[in-house]
Amino acid sequence: SPPLGSPSPAAPAVATGSGGPPRDAGGVGQPVRPVTAVSEAFPAEWPRFRGPSGSGVTHHPGIPTSWDGASGRNILWKTPVPLPGNNSPIVWEDRVFLTGATAEKREVYCFDVDSGQLLWQRPVPATPEGSGEAPEVMEETGYAAPTTATDGSRVFAIFANGDLVAFDFQGQQLWIRGLGIPDNAYGHASSLAVHGDRLLVQFDQGTRDDDLSKLLAVDVGTGKTVWEAARKVPNSWTTPIVISVGGADQIITAADPWVIAYEPGSGREIWRAKCLSQDVGPSPVFADGIVYVGNEYSVLSAIRADGRGDVTRSHVLWEGEDGLPDTASPLATSQYVFLLASYGVLTCYDAKTGEMLWDHEFEDVTFTSSPSMVGDLLYVFGEIEEEGASGQWVKRCRAWVLRPTGEGAEEVGGGGLPEGCVTSPAFRPGRLFIRGHRHLFCIGGR
Repeated sequence: SPPLGSPSPAAPAVATGSGGPPRDAGGVGQPVRPVTAVSEAFPAEWPRFRGPSGSGVTHHPGIPTSWDGASGRNILWKTPVPLPGNNSPIVWEDRVFLTGATAEKREVYCFDVDSGQLLWQRPVPATPEGSGEAPEVMEETGYAAPTTATDGSRVFAIFANGDLVAFDFQGQQLWIRGLGIPDNAYGHASSLAVHGDRLLVQFDQGTRDDDLSKLLAVDVGTGKTVWEAARKVPNSWTTPIVISVGGADQIITAADPWVIAYEPGSGREIWRAKCLSQDVGPSPVFADGIVYVGNEYSVLSAIRADGRGDVTRSHVLWEGEDGLPDTASPLATSQYVFLLASYGVLTCYDAKTGEMLWDHEFEDVTFTSSPSMVGDLLYVFGEIEEEGASGQWVKRCRAWVLRPTGEGAEEVGGGGLPEGCVTSPAFRPGRLFIRGHRHLFCIGGR
């Protein structure tokens, strides 16, 4: 296969604010924070899917290990979310962000961290590019699957119709542009990520031979394309992460069949490894110099991230075949790699050797949410079906808190919510935020 990912010239972007040209947040409300200040704040906030590094790992203190949504024990607040969505919450200082959508409507929401009050909700009118017939999506995906991202002054959202939008923290729309309705078998689900002054958009679609997939770096202030890298891959549902190797940053992407690393400044390809196949939903993770990626139809691969060119034969350290996930992303530390399969099995690998150490089975539960680690404790959220008061079967959330070792996982806590949940949690000191099918919940104390 010829080298891919060479950046094409940035085409003019359709980038308009509400009734006017592109505007920066500096003109509305509080001024935009300097990039250096935002970068310093990133580790303490939860600015994207699975946290600042996209790993699902946090060391915030005081996170509750037990709660009960039905009785309200350890539930600080719960707030209805107006429109459905399968995106996860993000948190920056005193604000929590979500999106919701149907085939006809798209909205962005901002909630207060302490009270759960809905501070603002903003409609996102369709662009000309996104105004055609609504894309066909699976119920499990929906019209608002991608998680938002923030740079500390703006919040960015993308929807199933390919419309990409930015708001400031006061709810003023800054710009919007249409990427075109994606050709995606299940519906667009790749979440956004911010690196410095650029918004990263993985827009994989169609088949491998359609030449429709691309990775974009968009200017956060204007919405205009800085660079665009063509990707000869089919539709995928993964979210890019940014890692640092030898003092240099890399954007890591995953789609059938390639894991590809790009230079954030130019979009040029650094390395690639051929180790995936078919539908790829779990996103890559990174720990201790190694990228871990895998999906149900291939293997779990550990790839050393310091290579150049095609590193399939030289930098894939080991492969695993047990417990492969179809939706939930892996979780990796310097010691262990955890996989969470939808059919209720948690599998642990030795991160250095690839040896499968153990698996832990959960009865009558389905996992879609990606696992999280708080200190040395693993948090997993799943769905169970129970018979409701009316005799109908309903979905409810069940969560487990585990202490993993090399020999197994001890259950040390957990809780439940009175509705289903397929999203991943966000954290801040003393609190956990999780989106159910109808409400946003804050678990913890004041």
